[in-house]
Amino acid sequence: MVNQASEVLIVGGGIIGLAIAVELKQQGVTVTVLSKNFQQAASHAAAGMLAPRAEGLSPGPMLDLCLASLKRYPDWVAKLEALTGQNVGFWPNGILSPRLSPPPATEVGDNWLPKEVIQQYQAGLGDAVVGGSWYPEDGQVNNQALAAALRQAALDLGVTIHEGVGAIALHQHHHTVARVCTATGEDFTADHVVLASGAWCNDLLPLPVFPRKGEMASVRVPPGYANPQPLSRVLFGENIYIVPRQDGRIILGATSQDVGFTPGNTPGGLYQLLGKAITLLPMLAEFPVERTWWGFRPTTPDEWPILGPGPCDNLTLATGHYRNGILLAPITAQLVAQAILDHPDPMLDHFSWCRFTASASASFSAVAPNHSSMTLVNSALASQPVTRARSTPETDLLTIAGRTFSSRLMTGTGKYSDFEIMRRSISASGCAIVTVAVRRVQTNAPGHEGLAEALDWKALWMLPNTAGCKTAEEAVRVARLGREMAKLLGQEDNNFVKLEVIPDPKYLLPDPIGTLEAAEQLVKEGFAVLPYINADPVLAKRLEEAGCATVMPLGSPIGSGQGIRNRANIQIIIENANVPVVVDAGIGTPSEAAEAMEMGADALLINTAIAKATNPIAMGRAMGLATEAGRLAYHAGRIPIQGQGSASSPLTGTITA
Repeated sequence: MVNQASEVLIVGGGIIGLAIAVELKQQGVTVTVLSKNFQQAASHAAAGMLAPRAEGLSPGPMLDLCLASLKRYPDWVAKLEALTGQNVGFWPNGILSPRLSPPPATEVGDNWLPKEVIQQYQAGLGDAVVGGSWYPEDGQVNNQALAAALRQAALDLGVTIHEGVGAIALHQHHHTVARVCTATGEDFTADHVVLASGAWCNDLLPLPVFPRKGEMASVRVPPGYANPQPLSRVLFGENIYIVPRQDGRIILGATSQDVGFTPGNTPGGLYQLLGKAITLLPMLAEFPVERTWWGFRPTTPDEWPILGPGPCDNLTLATGHYRNGILLAPITAQLVAQAILDHPDPMLDHFSWCRFTASASASFSAVAPNHSSMTLVNSALASQPVTRARSTPETDLLTIAGRTFSSRLMTGTGKYSDFEIMRRSISASGCAIVTVAVRRVQTNAPGHEGLAEALDWKALWMLPNTAGCKTAEEAVRVARLGREMAKLLGQEDNNFVKLEVIPDPKYLLPDPIGTLEAAEQLVKEGFAVLPYINADPVLAKRLEEAGCATVMPLGSPIGSGQGIRNRANIQIIIENANVPVVVDAGIGTPSEAAEAMEMGADALLINTAIAKATNPIAMGRAMGLATEAGRLAYHAGRIPIQGQGSASSPLTGTITA
């Protein structure tokens, strides 16, 4: 069943999703929220600190973002409380940052308090405290009360919230989220989708967001204690924070554990938490433990959030807030709403998912070594979707079926003299996608023994192909085998297939009828289909309408090296296609590769011209450079062809005898 939700569908019912929902609704937008489990949201597990200065953030965009959000907090919570009648515990009582060792002299600022002074700011600090800093403009909010008030505000304003409905997939078509699939079997559609599902975002998109577990505890001031709340302000220590609540509770947090979604409190975690807290404030040793809990912070490699336009035209991202989700809720809601309503703030550019480029892949593995699921496709999750409109080359990377690749050159694995030459040639080309003949790998055909294991599939995206299939039925069966082969090699979510239906043994021309039949079936089965076809504009449009992820017209027969022999038809396909056009087969030289890209092709697939060159490694590099040069030339725009010459230098002002 399909539910036409609203103008905007928000995936995620935590504080970020709800804050965005309220902001949009107040601006007249109809909003629906999918909330898998309101009580499991990371916002419930937080302590509610508003601490941009105490966090010690370096000057730059992240600190600016946090300070801008803190500035909005008083008015934001006042409006929220007026709307709902609920107190959210906003307490701008400053944050004291005690230290057990003095900072270097060069880092001692005007806010540094020596030991004898800091004891006046908070009585009862431990003997190990040597001083600290005072941040009067920081504060706190009761995160659980805030989440409850936001939820009530959303409901009061007319936001539709589907509780217990978790998204399991974003169905993408033509660079848009066509529908959001849920575990209940009900699909939701909307004009615009916001992904705000925190640490679980990677289940829906290959974003570099992973869970960082934090264990927490609370103690309560004993009845009859001389002071019902002896702690008058937040203590932000070294790897520990102690947060007083006005109702007599004291929150202790939080560990930082890279253990995935492993649930539960641990003896080691609680020992660390309680030990550090008691060292900072010894009186806590006598306070009864009220409860313990844990949560999962959504973390990115640089610990900055991911905000703004996503990899689909109608998708906005609001995730990866790490331990600043409560603090950043007001500014996130404002910026996301502005972006959706076509008033994007330049500040969003600093937090775009595009910052995670191929050059950042090494830092990904360093920050999250245990998260193989975070390995980005070709280590290149780095672009806005491809569109027909020209954009600057720096932001114009190849996107197929929602996946973004750093190169517009695809290569093959056949016809090489040995695996080492193949590996070095593929590497020299800089390609992102490598196609593999499923049948030849499955049968260990000559030259293909061990091929699947010969390449690093963590760095390359496999494109299984149905080479050798003469009918639609054969191609569908082999495509299914290809999907399983990709899974076995670690690409669990790889649903790509290069569809070839070729009954002609001499010229190797594809069967248009069989190709269309197989494509329609494979699309129904959830494949991203990349069909190899003759340069037939009518067939290309039919395949696009059937849901294919690309169309792949041949330049000339496979392996012939004849170059682009059907330029006019390929040009028509390019002009009319709304999916990437990949020129496949026949290219023999780098100049022909550049020619295809100058026409406006989105990508190339080249095998024989590289594998059978005298020097395959050098030719691989040449083809990679030609692909880049052709695309750059397409963006630059060639000069008009004229029937006569035109002098490069002006004729006026010349010296005459």
